[in-house]
Amino acid sequence: MLTPLPETLHLRATNRQYLVLASASALFAGMLTAMRWTGNGPTDDISVWLTVFFAMTTLVGVSAALFKTAWLTLDKDGFQSSEFKSIGKIGWSEVTEFSLHHTGSKGMPASRQVAFKLTEQKRKALPRMSGLLMFGRVRLTEPYKVRGARLVSLMNQFRDRALEANKAA
Repeated sequence: MLTPLPETLHLRATNRQYLVLASASALFAGMLTAMRWTGNGPTDDISVWLTVFFAMTTLVGVSAALFKTAWLTLDKDGFQSSEFKSIGKIGWSEVTEFSLHHTGSKGMPASRQVAFKLTEQKRKALPRMSGLLMFGRVRLTEPYKVRGARLVSLMNQFRDRALEANKAA
């Protein structure tokens, strides 16, 4: 049985990648400190600078995990994202159908992003958006709790519902 589409859906992104960064950096900083105390590590100059680098990376990761709040809101009029805060809400009629875009290289885990194109009229109205376009497509890069094909499906359902309502009106 299909559940009805809600009027508004607010999604928050996970900050797991920042916690992983902070944990790995803290581990490296701790290992370098231990190696410096035992005298089994690289030279003191290199060891100190690497320890400082990984300590700073730990702080950046922890700060991002605590203070960065990415979100995506879908409603009957359009969608809004913390990634595109500067341009405001994007209407459903201003975008093409959403699709799944796979990125990744050999040996690296692939990421799946929601991709869409803006209509020509919307692109002309947003000249500062050019930095976000990749081969004419815009991508939502944040890892929301609903990801991949499920997020594409949800966004297409919201878009289809809005376009059908506009036709009926």
